[in-house]
Amino acid sequence: MSPFTNNTIEEMTLDKLLDYEQLNGERTMLRKAFSAMLNQSERDEDSGYAPMVLETACIILEDMNLGPASVKCLILKNLADKGVLSYEMIEREYGKPVRGLIEGIHKLERLDTKKYSTNTENFIGLLLTLSDDIRVLLIRLGMRLYDMRHLGGYPAEKQALITGETQALYIPIAHRLGLYQIKNELEDRLMRFLDPHTYNLIESKLRDTEADRDHYSADFIKPINQQLVDNGFDCELKSRVKSIPSIRRKMLTQKVEFEKVYDLFAIRVILKKIMENEAADCWKIYSLITDIYTPNPRRLRDWISFPKSTGYESLHTTVIGPEGRWVEVQIRTSRMDEVAEKGFAAHWKYKSGNKAQTRDMLYADIRELLEKPLHTSQEKSISREKKALYSDEIFIFTPKGDLKRLKSGYSVLDFAFEIHTEVGSTCTGAIVNGKMVPLKHILQNGDMVKILTSKSQKPNPGWLEIVKSPRNLARIKHALKMEAYKEADFGKEIIKNKVIQLGYEFADPLVNKLAAYFGCESILELYQRFGEGKADLSKIKKALLEPDPGGPPVPVKEETFPERISGVMAGKEDFVIIDPKIKSLHYQYARCCAPVPGNLIFAFVSVSQGIKIHKTTCTNAHQLITRYPYRVLEARWKEMI
Repeated sequence: MSPFTNNTIEEMTLDKLLDYEQLNGERTMLRKAFSAMLNQSERDEDSGYAPMVLETACIILEDMNLGPASVKCLILKNLADKGVLSYEMIEREYGKPVRGLIEGIHKLERLDTKKYSTNTENFIGLLLTLSDDIRVLLIRLGMRLYDMRHLGGYPAEKQALITGETQALYIPIAHRLGLYQIKNELEDRLMRFLDPHTYNLIESKLRDTEADRDHYSADFIKPINQQLVDNGFDCELKSRVKSIPSIRRKMLTQKVEFEKVYDLFAIRVILKKIMENEAADCWKIYSLITDIYTPNPRRLRDWISFPKSTGYESLHTTVIGPEGRWVEVQIRTSRMDEVAEKGFAAHWKYKSGNKAQTRDMLYADIRELLEKPLHTSQEKSISREKKALYSDEIFIFTPKGDLKRLKSGYSVLDFAFEIHTEVGSTCTGAIVNGKMVPLKHILQNGDMVKILTSKSQKPNPGWLEIVKSPRNLARIKHALKMEAYKEADFGKEIIKNKVIQLGYEFADPLVNKLAAYFGCESILELYQRFGEGKADLSKIKKALLEPDPGGPPVPVKEETFPERISGVMAGKEDFVIIDPKIKSLHYQYARCCAPVPGNLIFAFVSVSQGIKIHKTTCTNAHQLITRYPYRVLEARWKEMI
């Protein structure tokens, strides 16, 4: 038997819901879906689900202007949760978009948000990217408003999770979208729950001062209204009291008591007739008002010439009213007022063209709004500079629940280096979502990743083919170069010992002869070959016994230190030479580690203090090398060359 035959409360509420214009042509299908959901709720003895669906549906229809697919998603979600309807059945009977929305909601519900407070921007990005359909996030926002309206009915643990997520994630999201009615209600309910004493105190004081405020508003508005009528403007004037959370913020930022908050309310002037020159008319109204009351020029906010990224348009000024009290005045048209209250959700009414195409454009605009990090001061406009699209990024969980932002297409090895250079340099693989994967494994959005390391692991040239990040490529190249220098030092000792053993003096001409014999382009290459075991030590004797066809080597002019530095920075030389016997004006020994001949060293080009010579074991070495690799140069003591 149909649950609607007895004219139940649920049916009457559904009939009210179906009156929304957006649901035209879908009423039969919606009744079918609601009937299936209600039957399941009766079997489960869950009397609360149907009212939740209906109330949330009203929110997303009225405040967000979403359509039938979003309402079907809300109705059918519980059936999918219970396994009564599979995704395939939902797609077959109700359409692919409905299936996509339900799958997207399920992804958001499975998301671990325990560390949202320290990763707010990344979590907002992850919420946005978990589903291709932006409506998923909007539906979830509507569901969260329902949760906050009925917070008292949840257990304490869930109350803590709901309020925490609301404060860190959903209020900022509503703010960015210009959904100020929803944002204000979320803030109001949140403060009422978390700080009832302060909330009730301010609410009581607002009630106590209501009569005085109404009387003052009437006196303030009267001459403005007369001036507007005399000049042919049809306007609605009303007083708007600031929200209690907003008043509380002003008390804290201004460090004053309630009685000292001068702008507890604002006067709104709404021009009813919308004309092509509406901006000019708003400025005319501004001129008329400021003829009556003196404005504060530093408090003028022109959101008409330069609308906010949410589409918000309004002209704000603060004037000195009767009794010397400051009053904020907001001037806008009825169109601007609706957009100001409902943000993106009101835009579609004022755009031309195909309705479906218009909605697609609006959803793209919504995504762009959420892709922009919120300015630290919400009193300032959100930056209009276009940020990198979240679609080009992924968000990865660490085992501790932290969220890291990474470029799409990056590997396990990239992620390891993003955590720390040492972690990257010793990475052997990872456990991703419980499964072991190699270094080259490409990470996906929302992966849980545990990096595996080994002390015996070190970078190798093959890693250059795995990493995508330019910064990580530079880190690996630097590590390989440092490793090569270690091998070169070892190789130098091998050659030196062999030459002395054969009775020769270990000097530059002899080493140059060996480099030529073994076909090396530099002495460093010669040392590296022997250090890596790639050259035959027994051939040194043969090389030394061969006559030098060119006679004694031609002495080479020694480069000055600035020339050497220039050559290294240009990539022509491998390292700079430090002579401890000469006190140079061109470099200084770092006080933090006080290097002496025999220590492994490197040169660091500082911004204000010139070139500093550090030990490679210096406590500051890691930070300097990882943060400023472009300022680090290889260095060697002269007697060790």
